[in-house]
Amino acid sequence: MVGGALLAQFFMVGFYSYSFSFLVLPLQEEFEASRTQVMYSMTASTLVSFLISPLAGVMVDRHSPRLLMAAGALVYGGGLLALSLLGGIWSFIALFAVAMAIANNFLGPLLINPVLARRFEASRGRALGIAALGQSIGGFLVPPLFVFLLEHFGWRVALQCFGAGVLFVLLPALLFSVRDIPASGAAVAGAPVANAPAPAPALGFGSILGSREYWLIGVPVGVLFCVISTVLANFSPYVLGNGFELADAGTLLMAAPVAGIIGKIGFGFAADRFSKKLLLLVAVALMFTGVCLLALLPTYWAIMAAIFCIGLASGATVPVWGALLPQVFGLQSFGRVMGAMMPLTTLLVTAGFAVSGFMHDATGSYVAMLALFAGMLALAGLLLAMLRLPAARSA
Repeated sequence: MVGGALLAQFFMVGFYSYSFSFLVLPLQEEFEASRTQVMYSMTASTLVSFLISPLAGVMVDRHSPRLLMAAGALVYGGGLLALSLLGGIWSFIALFAVAMAIANNFLGPLLINPVLARRFEASRGRALGIAALGQSIGGFLVPPLFVFLLEHFGWRVALQCFGAGVLFVLLPALLFSVRDIPASGAAVAGAPVANAPAPAPALGFGSILGSREYWLIGVPVGVLFCVISTVLANFSPYVLGNGFELADAGTLLMAAPVAGIIGKIGFGFAADRFSKKLLLLVAVALMFTGVCLLALLPTYWAIMAAIFCIGLASGATVPVWGALLPQVFGLQSFGRVMGAMMPLTTLLVTAGFAVSGFMHDATGSYVAMLALFAGMLALAGLLLAMLRLPAARSA
């Protein structure tokens, strides 16, 4: 199960988060589009995800993760193949939005975190961290391959190759490796719970949205995802705009997945032992440092250090967030909480994509956007400081 989750995130994040920025300039040239129009692809995909994630969260609590992940892979691979055949920017935006939103919901944390949390108890943080390594490994391996395909064969062939990989590698691997587990099933690895009390009933969406903890966790996590997603989506144009070459962008970007691997393993293990609130605060501080470096010191090694800090923070966020939600809301409601929290984080990510394109078109640089992100991260830290955690819950 952990292996299948790792591979799913390898394919999903390797392209969507780490490689999309390399499509920005080719799409602008192909469709004679503005930077803002191209970034609408990411904005629209997060908006569609906003609309479907509550339903997806309920489906995760009720239905087979194996079938849901297989459906996500089919939509993802087929969508990439179809995108390679389109002839206009608006049709590209529409199809990209639908395909990526469905794939993100069923191949990403909304499904993977609840399923692994139910299967693991004492080693929950480690399991989530190991599965999330797929994001960093994908970010390390996919962009260089994607850049090679772009430079030698063009963006259409690059999408076709990656779509074929999803359909002929990821889909069979998921069908083979993922096994179903009831939503109420006890944890089966790390530490079986003897004589465990009956799990609390699942919370309704009203109770989840009305809780103080929902906002104090959701807003900071949404800000972290907003910053990492927007920075990665704009990274190649940012690097080129500071006088570097496309090959430099690919090399510098590798710092993010390398740091992400360190963050996922280190913070995943730490989440089983230390305060998850404190660990999220550390992630916010790291992200803040990276954003300030990008804004104030755009030299080669400063950019490398900035992306390393941002990658480390991103790696930390995934397992810590996944381990924190069951402690606060219980396992029975995990899928619903993820589904309810995704629209909040999606709104913040969507705003980041839209603002980045608008600010760049208006100012000709990314400095204003990065300054805004620094302020948002400071607010996120203040909100997390207000969070009061209950004692750890086993179910």
